[in-house]
Amino acid sequence: MKFLPLVFKNVFRKKTRTILTLVSIILPLLVVCLMGSFLASLDRPDPGAARGMFRIVTRHKVGLTSFLPVTYVEKVRQLPGVKAATNFNWFGGKFKDGSASTFFARFAVDPETFLEVFDDATIIEGTKADWLSDRTGVIVAKSLAENYGWKLGDKFTLLGDIYPANVELTVRGIYTPPAGNGPAVFFNRKYLEEAVPWFKGTLGTVWAKAESAEAAERLAVQIDAMFENSSYPTKTESEKAFQLGFVQMLGNVKLLMGSLCVAIVFVIVLIAANTMAMTARERVTEVAVFRTLGFQKSTILGLILGESVLLALVGGILGVGIFAGTAPALKSLLLKGPMAGFAEAFGGSPGVLLLGFGIAFGVGVVAGIVPAISSAQRSITDGLRRVA
Repeated sequence: MKFLPLVFKNVFRKKTRTILTLVSIILPLLVVCLMGSFLASLDRPDPGAARGMFRIVTRHKVGLTSFLPVTYVEKVRQLPGVKAATNFNWFGGKFKDGSASTFFARFAVDPETFLEVFDDATIIEGTKADWLSDRTGVIVAKSLAENYGWKLGDKFTLLGDIYPANVELTVRGIYTPPAGNGPAVFFNRKYLEEAVPWFKGTLGTVWAKAESAEAAERLAVQIDAMFENSSYPTKTESEKAFQLGFVQMLGNVKLLMGSLCVAIVFVIVLIAANTMAMTARERVTEVAVFRTLGFQKSTILGLILGESVLLALVGGILGVGIFAGTAPALKSLLLKGPMAGFAEAFGGSPGVLLLGFGIAFGVGVVAGIVPAISSAQRSITDGLRRVA
């Protein structure tokens, strides 16, 4: 510990170089923490099961673009272990200019059964009766109401794209989504059936609420077996698996992000190693003088390695600190978009922060070990001869 002031002094001797090196550590570390948080959100527990909500989703085996008969809802509802079942139909459409900034999920549903399956969604303004009594009624997520200034009784229009119909909706309720679910609007499917006659009798997905985790697992197999030989075979999975399916459409995201993290760490090591190599070359004579004053090889090794570790840890503290400070704002932003389902588990979790510190420490050790050993092993005469 008595050499710690000397290590600090040497680290910040070349201030410009030190600042540039710190920046080159901080920025990549921010990216690593960001991707680490996203990967952690993918491995989060089932958002519904964590609250005793064992929901399963049934869709057409071919894909989400293929419809199922609406009669499937009643067949699923009658199975032992099913507490409630409802239908979901993605409407899509455009709101205002249809840009990415105005995107949010829009579904046509059966209001009564929807609230039975998603009874952990809380209507905080308006009532269920208000929604059920208005064919054009819609409930909107709290974050969307705040973003667009919607109040009870306000009207807005969704322009159809998948369905050739424009629906004018009236806000009859504002709700808080269950944890793990993104902000969306839900309106009565009967309105869509009247506007688009061919839609009647079809649905996109069947959502069912099971009595227990065991029942949910059993029902997933039972439902698919029941419709296996029909004209509309199905694929049933948990709520979490269904949500992850959208991420998996992009490919093996975990492998991709993991590979990027490794590449970024490798780049950080190269930058830090280059800095320490330059530092060691510039101080060959200084190290030789230290040796003549009685400094042991182990002390020299510790000083050089300590500088590398300290530099990396300072960058790590700043990088992880910046990420932890900005994570709440980023999470709030994500909660308002299509990634809201994953944003619930996003943030400066202890595991991600420890990972950042661990990477910073490892970078310091790996980057400094070779220059430290080289400086410690160099003879006194060789060090003095280089200057002469």
